[in-house]
Formats: sequence, structure tokens, C-alpha cells
Amino acid sequence: MLVGEQPGDREDLAGKPFVGPAGHILDRALAAAGIDRGNVFVTNAVKHFKYERQGKRRLHKRPNAEEIEICRWWLDLEREAVKPAVVVAMGATAARSLLGRPVTLAKLRGAH
Repeated sequence: MLVGEQPGDREDLAGKPFVGPAGHILDRALAAAGIDRGNVFVTNAVKHFKYERQGKRRLHKRPNAEEIEICRWWLDLEREAVKPAVVVAMGATAARSLLGRPVTLAKLRGAH
């Protein structure tokens, strides 16, 4: 199971996680690792796209602690349903949601 931060503009419009530019990078990384994306459950910690308008563009804004906590029950249900052997947090927001507390990725890197 891969857990990202929140949908981006393209993900929000498509209704699917990791289908925009970050999704293309993820696809290449999974392919390089020999992992079929169809065998990986991909989701986001926060389920809505938080943004601010800049002209016609919608620019990503980082979710706050309340938004992460509000969406946590949903992620917990996904984990319960999927029962993944491995869960990968793709960033600090995802790690915070999974662990239930703020984290510093540099301190967690390499820990089990």
C-alpha cells in the first residue's frame, strides 16, 4: 500500500490517486523496481484537494493537522479492508496520518 499526501489537480479532476505528474514518476519507479502498479493499492492520507487559485491554475496547498486527522478514519478503513503486507508513507503528511502524530522524515529514514 502506497499512501500519498493528497490529490493534486489532475487527481482531483480524475477522481483517482497518482494519475498526474507525480503518478508518472511513481509508475516509472514501480516499473524500475519490477512492481506491477496493478498489485499496489495507492491512496492518499487526505482525500480532498486543497488549493489556492492563481489565475486559472489551482496550486496545491499543504493540508493542516485538522484536515489530516479528519481524513484519518478513511485511511484506517482502507488499511483494514486491504490488509497490506507493507505500507509506504510517501511524505510527512502520509506518515503523520499513519502514525497519528507529527513526524520528521529524516529521523524515521531507515527505521523499522
